[in-house]
Amino acid sequence: MVRLTRVEKTGWKAWVLFVWVGIGVILTAFPARTVAGTGELAIATPFGPSVAVPDPARGSNGWYTSEAGVTQTLFVLDLDMGLKPWLAKSVRPIDPLTWEIELNAPVLFHDRTSMDAAAVKWSIMRLIDDKSAVFNKRVQQMLDIDTLTVVDDRTLRFKTHRPNAAFLSALASPDTAILSPHGDADHIQGTGPFVLQRVVPKEEMIMSRFSGYWGAPARLERVHLKIIQNPATRMLAFEAGQVDVAASFPESDARRIMAREHVNIVSHPSNRLCFFFVRVNDGPLADGRIRRAINYAIDRRQIVETVLAGIGGTPAGSIFPRVLPWSDPDLIPCPHDPAKAAQLLEEAGARDTDGDGVVEINGRPLSLNMWTYDSRPSLKPTLELVQAQLAACGIASRLKITRRASPINLAMQRGDVHLNLQMWNTAPQGDPDFFITSIFTRGAGSNVMGYASRELDDLAQKGKTTMDVKARKAIYDRIQQIIFDELPVIVLFHKSMVSAVYDYVENYRIHPAEKYIVTPELGRR
Repeated sequence: MVRLTRVEKTGWKAWVLFVWVGIGVILTAFPARTVAGTGELAIATPFGPSVAVPDPARGSNGWYTSEAGVTQTLFVLDLDMGLKPWLAKSVRPIDPLTWEIELNAPVLFHDRTSMDAAAVKWSIMRLIDDKSAVFNKRVQQMLDIDTLTVVDDRTLRFKTHRPNAAFLSALASPDTAILSPHGDADHIQGTGPFVLQRVVPKEEMIMSRFSGYWGAPARLERVHLKIIQNPATRMLAFEAGQVDVAASFPESDARRIMAREHVNIVSHPSNRLCFFFVRVNDGPLADGRIRRAINYAIDRRQIVETVLAGIGGTPAGSIFPRVLPWSDPDLIPCPHDPAKAAQLLEEAGARDTDGDGVVEINGRPLSLNMWTYDSRPSLKPTLELVQAQLAACGIASRLKITRRASPINLAMQRGDVHLNLQMWNTAPQGDPDFFITSIFTRGAGSNVMGYASRELDDLAQKGKTTMDVKARKAIYDRIQQIIFDELPVIVLFHKSMVSAVYDYVENYRIHPAEKYIVTPELGRR
């Protein structure tokens, strides 16, 4: 019997992380114990390393080794996007700049050496030292470490240059994975439940169970992560029984796959947002009335039901999904209201004077350049559906699909693109600052819209240094409201990640941050 299942939020205990509010706070995590099993699984994923030795410090490798259960970080996000200790045992804020972290023990690296404070310091310093061969500027900026001191064998003291409310969240970033200082350049010596045996670049990662794992022993002996970028090929491999799980299952295949016996469709809300960058600095969308008209012209429910087969997402109101604790629940999706869209267009001076079905402004047809890229299968059909929805309200458009997002961003900065459809993980470390600072602040690297708001800039800066959780939530609620009102981006839907899974697979869970696939609990009957 075919079952459509939805992963419930019962996997890990939700941890609430209180940061500096004038007193110290201790957080501790105790791993559950299970019995190791046998067997192996093959999981098809769309992305993976392009090198034989995927050092987490470089590019997206940290995500791949984290997904594979090979590397771990000091802190981890649970299924409710709560932050909790992982390789760390506890954390104590000393003052607004200083954090003291006690390490879990005993923890072994895959080379069988012990993880101690000196090893952790080495692993962090190689990322933030600009003389290091694997210096990672993004990590350096996230952590903003002034000094890192070994207090004793199990304790480290981190001091930042300035108050950093996202500091502990940054230590959950996969590229801060703790590696052995005794390893060699040909092997990734992490602390996870699985050892990385071999990588075939752009094709496969092969992992085997680590018998010295410090937590619950892995149930599986071996796992293959098959890198199959093309979604159609990925699903053919699943249907042929060549893989046991197809991650990032394309919803367009839902009806066919759900008709198969012994197959479950597993879905879970993620942090990923599908949205339009809106060119607000110049051109027709500099007029807020036209931006609002577009917002009302879009039928988000139709997109979810048709493009996502009703299982791949939910209509979006706020930039942050409900699965994220920072989301403002009062911001509901804009309703589909063609009459309101027509009213706003008329107020902006847009009228169809020649009866051709397209409104004109200052004697010229209102026609928008809308671009997206093809690496995520739901983007192109979403753009085509929005084109039809806008046309029903008298707005013409020209579409272009590229292979990557970067050419679109460059064209938008030149003013050649009006609407740029993308899909982002809005909080890869669980903290709201990343998405806000990357896109909406003046001069941000991804501010391709030409957007500027002094209030938002001031709030974003304040949000970085406000340690009180309640006060910080109020700051990001206000930022979400500004974006909701001014529409430098138009949000469409919050993506749920969907996988096709054979029913003999046990404890396969989709994480909202898309970081953890191969876990100790994963098994097969």
